Order: sequence, then C-alpha cells, then structure tokens
Amino acid sequence: MTRTPRRSSAAHARVALLLVLGLVLAPLALLMPASPAQAVETGRVRGAIVQQGTATPKTRLSWFASDWTYLGSKKADGGGYSLALRPGTYWLQFTDRAPVYDVKRNAPTTVKVVVRAASTTVKNIRMRRGGAIGGVVKVGKGARTKVGAAARVVAANTDEVSFETTADKKGRFALGGLPVGKYSVFTYDRKKAWVAKSVYLGKVKAGSYTDVQPRLRTRAGSLLVDVYAGSATYPGRGTVTAVSTKTGQWWSAKVKRGSVTFAGLHPGGYKVMVPGAGDYVGQTLKVRSSVRSGRAAFGSVRLTKRGASVGGRVVSAADPTYALSGALVQLFDRSGDELARATSDADGRFVLSGPITTASGLTVKVTAPDAWLGSGEHRCQYTAGRVTGVSVTTGRRTAVGDVPMRLAAEQDNPQC
Repeated sequence: MTRTPRRSSAAHARVALLLVLGLVLAPLALLMPASPAQAVETGRVRGAIVQQGTATPKTRLSWFASDWTYLGSKKADGGGYSLALRPGTYWLQFTDRAPVYDVKRNAPTTVKVVVRAASTTVKNIRMRRGGAIGGVVKVGKGARTKVGAAARVVAANTDEVSFETTADKKGRFALGGLPVGKYSVFTYDRKKAWVAKSVYLGKVKAGSYTDVQPRLRTRAGSLLVDVYAGSATYPGRGTVTAVSTKTGQWWSAKVKRGSVTFAGLHPGGYKVMVPGAGDYVGQTLKVRSSVRSGRAAFGSVRLTKRGASVGGRVVSAADPTYALSGALVQLFDRSGDELARATSDADGRFVLSGPITTASGLTVKVTAPDAWLGSGEHRCQYTAGRVTGVSVTTGRRTAVGDVPMRLAAEQDNPQC
C-alpha cells in the first residue's frame, strides 16, 4: 500500500511513507528494550489477529509514529502479535501477505494505539476481505494496438491511499485487498511512452470484483523541473510528486542535484509537491510549463516558506552567568518525535531549525553528550535540562531564554 498525497502540501510528508503491498521493508528502527534500565521506559502492545472464516491470516505488521514516520515491520503469523515500544502514540498497520493479484485478499487494517511505560495495551485485530479489480491493458492506436506487457496499474482512493501491481506478459492484471472506497485507476506502459486518463470506478465494495480495461492511446510527454530552496539549489535528495491539474493522476520521482524528471505523463498542466529541505517547509507549487503529447517540457519551482525555529542559551544552574558550550540540544513534539537538534556554541547559544510547522506542546531538551561540560577547573558533570510547553509558528523564531543544567549529585572533579 502506498499512502500518497495528491491534494495538499501539508499531506506531502506521507509521500516518503511508501509501503507498497507485497514489498518487504527492512526495519529502520526496532524499538525493543536492550537492558533492564531501558525496559522501564517501554510498554507493550499485543493482541489477536482474526479474519472471517476459520483460517488464521498471514500478515505483515508495520508500525509508524503518530505523524506516520515509518519505524519498522515484521511478520505477524500464528493469529497474534506483540511489540515493545517506548511510550507514545503509534499507528499499527496489518497487511495480508497473500499475493497482490489474489482477488480474495484481505484489506489492510490500521489502528491507533497509545503505549504507556511498564504497561500492556491490548488491541485485537479483525481482517476483512477487500474489493478487487482486474482486466487487460492495451497500448497504442489502431493496427498498432498491443497488450500492455508489464504495464503498471495503480488504484488510488479518496483517502489518498494507493495500491499497485504490474500486468503480466499478456497485459493481464488483478489487484485484490482494496479497502472499501471510491477509486481512480492510473495505468502506465512499461516504456512510459503511452498513457491514458484515469478511470474512475466509484465505490469499490468489500468482496466485490470490478472489471477494468485500460486503453493507453495517448503518447506520453515528459517534464524536467529544476527545484530551488530560497536562493539556493534544492539540497540533498527527496521524493517529488507531480500531479495533473486536470485528471488528478500523479507521478513520483527523486530529485537529484536540484532537478527532477518525470516520464510517461499525460498532456496538460501540473503542480508538484516538494518536501521540505533545510529551513524550508514543503510546498505544493504550480509548474508554468504544460506537458505536450510526445514532447519534453521544462520548468522550475522554488520553496519560499521558512520553517519555525527555537533559540536560547544553555547555562549552569549553579551560576547562570556561566555558559555551557558543546551541549546537545534537541526539540521534540508532543509524541516524543525529534524535530531538530543542534549543539550549543562557545557562548552557550543554540538555534533549532528545520522544516518545522506551527505547533504547540513542544519540548527543548539539553544533555551533556559524555556527561561532562565546561572547561578547565570548571569542567563538571551535568544532568539534563529541559523547557516544556514550547509553541512555534511557521516562519518565526521562538526564544526560550536560558536553559539551566544542574550539576550532577556526584562529581569526579572536587572543584565542581
């Protein structure tokens, strides 16, 4: 399953959350306890997994942070699951491991759970059969028409979730496990040379099968877009999504060295959804150039909205005039997810910045990387300091003032 935004820049962060049905993703972070001390900071969530009938479903469990940041995945067979996670709010997603072409496949089930330290949360899961579509892809016009071998077929619903499969050598395809909802079907040929407008299906029902016969009769065009962030070339890499302003069809591609190329596009106008980078917030931007059949178009877009930032100074609680340099400063949201980090400079000052949008209830946490801060006879051991209830606004700097760090109760330096 692919959660792909198509309507707003606020939803763009989900583009990075590709979870294609049938694709086995390697865990990025398994938040399991590694020691008794760490175990105190975790809780458990577990439950039964059942489906209609008597068979035990074979599923893949994936878990995400509250903002849909992907954290990890694993098989969940045997009719149950169990996870150890740090306290916080999570999304759990259960996906049937049957082949995507199985028209009797279960639809994904997604639940929200709250994990508390040293506590067990029980959440039972019921899998239900999804809807299915299938047909044969044809490519070309008139006498040149042929089957769309290896064509890509994507079914996207109004909840901005998409499912995809690839046609076989005879152009045949089937896609099962679709949640109930209204869908559009996008189809692209293997060589990205032919395209068609999306096919609107209306409501797909659980356990139903809908016949779809995509006909790709329009020569596709391409679009190269140069991407900028402020007065500089877009830094690093990211996934940019081009959306047809006429049909709603979307294409995703990687931006490299400040440019991104989309192939196999339907003729017409486009807007692109660019993720945030550096201090700039992600935006949906219109491309002035239009795509023409069988031709290449060129355009450029620019991120202009800066994110929020937080500034302050790290000092010793014993002597607020003594600034502490080299402290690790982190900014966390309500769910405990890190938004930004920095290191205090020689004057103890810090700035936490990034593609941060308006939010409240944030926390600034300051720690000593190796427990020691200061220099010379003032080099001492410090405990963590923090400021809670911080609110930020996109494009503005929030000042939190001095953040004091207390001396540790036990010191190796007798002068502390």
